Amino acid sequence: MARPYIGGTSGGIKTVSSDSTLSPADTGKTILMGVNGVDITLPSAAAGLEFQIIQTANYNTAVCTIVQAAATEDFYGAIFGSTQGESAGTDGDVAVAANTKITFSSASLKGDRVRLVSDGTGWYVEAFAQNYVGITFDN
Repeated sequence: MARPYIGGTSGGIKTVSSDSTLSPADTGKTILMGVNGVDITLPSAAAGLEFQIIQTANYNTAVCTIVQAAATEDFYGAIFGSTQGESAGTDGDVAVAANTKITFSSASLKGDRVRLVSDGTGWYVEAFAQNYVGITFDN
């Protein structure tokens, strides 16, 4: 049996300003994601892999996405949004089976972020957006 990854063992910060594929060695890192069409591909799901991805500027000209290595490694979790501080809620979007992409939409702002944790078969997601539609789960 493969040894599970332990979150935080490769802690630190990684800046991504163009399309990138994360590796298991990046687990525990905070990924600072630029705007304008940056696409991040996660490594294959493995128990203990963990990433936090933060958008570093307001949406500019193109959405950014996060996708998994295999279409069977679904996202599960929810978007927590505040509509820019007006009324906190948890009803922006919910990840379900067959969700293959997380999109930082045209409503996304600097500081919007997702935290991803893998159990070896899928990805559990906590997403936080200042506009509740700033991050969406898509197929």
